[in-house]
Amino acid sequence: MTTSKKIALCGILAALALGLSLLESLLPLQLLIPLPGVRLGLGNVVILTALYLLGAPAALATLLCRVAVLYLITGNATALFMSLCGGLLSLLAMAAAHRLPRLFSIYGVSLLGAAFHNVGQILAARLLLGSWNIVYYLPLLLCAGLITAPIIAALVPQKISDFFGTPLH
Repeated sequence: MTTSKKIALCGILAALALGLSLLESLLPLQLLIPLPGVRLGLGNVVILTALYLLGAPAALATLLCRVAVLYLITGNATALFMSLCGGLLSLLAMAAAHRLPRLFSIYGVSLLGAAFHNVGQILAARLLLGSWNIVYYLPLLLCAGLITAPIIAALVPQKISDFFGTPLH
């Protein structure tokens, strides 16, 4: 795949991740799981897809575009900081695990991503709040991640043609 096609594909993936993140904010998930801040992570389907189909640099570009545009839409600096901390730590863990396919399936990579996303957000919240008490919330978030991460992994296409319906040349 040429560099220009890869850049264009990253833009499409970032737009899709943004759309899924915005859609997810409309879902009343708190009715099913009454924990503040718990989300399915639908945008992470696209980040995981970018990692598997295009590599870590493309996944990073997709993540940064999604977070930046979401900030431009919402103007919420706290959400920007929390998203960056969770997303970057998550992507770092997923990229490392992805390089070890004999040890981690896509489900393991997704579980690590969910766990490290939660850790990153708890660390960000700790910095913002100035208290370690927020760490007590981490086990609840990790349990929610045990439920959502396999769903996210199951939604990731295995080939680019599965994602778009036709092969890209």
